[in-house]
Amino acid sequence: MRFCVVCGEDLEELADQGIPYGDCPVCGYLVCENCEAGYDPTTGQFVCPRHASDPRAAHCTE
Repeated sequence: MRFCVVCGEDLEELADQGIPYGDCPVCGYLVCENCEAGYDPTTGQFVCPRHASDPRAAHCTE
């Protein structure tokens, strides 16, 4: 099972409900769309709130 690093929800169950998830470009942990602090449509990455101000996540702007 895969879980969101922020809320702990089962990511497969969320995906079945139409809620996507992606990996944080800084820490690599998985984050669901409900908890993300930025998104990069090019790579599909969601930055986790902990790393929202990290320069390595600057491309996650949406």
